[in-house]
Amino acid sequence: MTSRSLRRSLRATTRIFRGQCLSSGVRSWVAIALFAFASLASAQTAITTRAVTVRAGPDGSFPPVTWLVGGTSVAVVGCLATWRWCDVGVGRDRGWISARYLAYTFNGREITIRDGGPQLGLPSIEFSIVPYWDEHYQGRPFFGRRLYWQNRMENRAPAPAWRPPRSGASSDARPAP
Repeated sequence: MTSRSLRRSLRATTRIFRGQCLSSGVRSWVAIALFAFASLASAQTAITTRAVTVRAGPDGSFPPVTWLVGGTSVAVVGCLATWRWCDVGVGRDRGWISARYLAYTFNGREITIRDGGPQLGLPSIEFSIVPYWDEHYQGRPFFGRRLYWQNRMENRAPAPAWRPPRSGASSDARPAP
């Protein structure tokens, strides 16, 4: 989005919130959309290190949302505290990518988010399937199985805590999820 179109959008939004054109129900939806836009606008940019599947949740078993080629820029909204999965936005899609396949520039060099962990300064976030799927996946074929996926998430073992990589070790040597 160009700065000109962003300014135009903000002017239109200002008119909307002054009550000039929308009912309160529609204003609520506009507020939600603006919040979602603001979260992506404040996100940090990372690059996919190889072809990846964007998933509907932070695990390789979640349904695919889309596929990206290596070298694709994504907006990182935040990552789980284990630094294994990150919530990203790309185009109209929103989903989760394994942090080992996301490179982020830190102190002048590219490092995978999995290896950089908390020192990168990216937000640490949590995943809750119901509000996340309600906001991003209504109308998708897998949305009707939301309770199945919620039960799967609640019954899985917790992921181990983040540890810095051993010197000389690279997360790219690990097998793909």
